[in-house]
Amino acid sequence: MATDSRRRIVEAAVRVLSSQGYAATSVKDIAAEAGVAPGLVHYYFATKEDLIVAAVEYACAELRPRVEGDPIEFARAGLEQAKRPEQPFWRLFTEMLALAPRNQAVRETLLRSIALDRGYMEQAIRAVMAQWEGWGQDEAPAVAAVAWAAMFGIWVQGELDPGFDRAAAIDAFAKLTMGERR
Repeated sequence: MATDSRRRIVEAAVRVLSSQGYAATSVKDIAAEAGVAPGLVHYYFATKEDLIVAAVEYACAELRPRVEGDPIEFARAGLEQAKRPEQPFWRLFTEMLALAPRNQAVRETLLRSIALDRGYMEQAIRAVMAQWEGWGQDEAPAVAAVAWAAMFGIWVQGELDPGFDRAAAIDAFAKLTMGERR
């Protein structure tokens, strides 16, 4: 039961923080969204920042596709999932970027998320690069960093420009990086 309450609070924090932003969100707002008393939020999380760290970690985990095995299939599933604009992760991630320079725990959480994502991307990139001439496996970490930055850039453009075709940009990215033909 306690784990369920904590999870509800974290899920509520993801929803509220990604829709209202950090500055406009109070613990009371999160408690109301979760359907719990504010005191229960403080029981599980000593500070708002502790709750934010848990929310970012949860959103990161929820964003990752549930594909085992083949890293290229994992990458394809991740690209398809990234086309869905209702993902709260990126909105929460960018909101937390402003907080990260002054908050060590948030910064470390974001860095762990980036490292994990880049690790997954690197596995897929290594598999694809094995088929390309002129690319060494030692270049995979740098290519993974570029791929992560490209996906972040696609998301930012989609958020700022309602007319931006996120799906078309992701399809073009897949074609460039994985030789996808859609």
